[in-house]
Amino acid sequence: MFGCARKEVEIDLLHNSAPWLGERSQLVAVTWLASGITIEEMQIVLAMEIRRAGKHQTETQTLEIGCRWVRLQHSIDEFIAGVARYLGEEYDGDDCIADMDVHFLEDGLDSNWSSNNILDSGRHPPRVLFRPEIAVIPLLSNLGLERCKELGVIGLVRKEITLCEGQANDMLHVIRVHLADKAVLFRTTVRPAKSQATTTRAWAQVHSVERVINLNSTIYKKCRAQLTNLWADQLLEKYRELEKKDLKATLAVADPNA
Repeated sequence: MFGCARKEVEIDLLHNSAPWLGERSQLVAVTWLASGITIEEMQIVLAMEIRRAGKHQTETQTLEIGCRWVRLQHSIDEFIAGVARYLGEEYDGDDCIADMDVHFLEDGLDSNWSSNNILDSGRHPPRVLFRPEIAVIPLLSNLGLERCKELGVIGLVRKEITLCEGQANDMLHVIRVHLADKAVLFRTTVRPAKSQATTTRAWAQVHSVERVINLNSTIYKKCRAQLTNLWADQLLEKYRELEKKDLKATLAVADPNA
């Protein structure tokens, strides 16, 4: 078993926060950092859904994605508004690196696919200028450890590392739960299915669970990337990189005699 969930970690940090000598620190900085991590999760969720929708979206899908873009951008704007307060006036907006590179673990999709493909149809040109799901926000892990040292926020780096550890625990827990769900579905729904209709419904349930597993494994991968940026080598040994074999359900979960 791994450690505490991210919410538990955040509460613990809030209770134990205190100013560090010579460093900028405020109690609400923990909430600010946690909101940034949540934004990156929201970006991954939206990017994956845009990818799944593909080039030929319905009007309903297009409107829904547009609304979610606006909500996501609002969250990003609120986060950026706190930058000067927590990182200081020395922070420069040019510190942030280029657009987010999100790696997906879904099988059966074109590896050359990009959300830019959605723009190829030319139906909705404004999308070219409005892509909050790939914008990189000024989290410390995106700035890098050296820049954080220059800004004098190493104390906040330690807090973000702790929050990332909680995030990794959350993702691994959800992945385990849904791998077990998938194994149970195979035993109780897919195997007994006799007709084409019941088989189709059974596999639809399996694919729904697989999407949740893929989403959480992608967030976990992003979490590890952020820990790498903050040089959290000991945690990277604990939270190893997931391989495809780790994401396969075993029937032994559902049937010990399988």
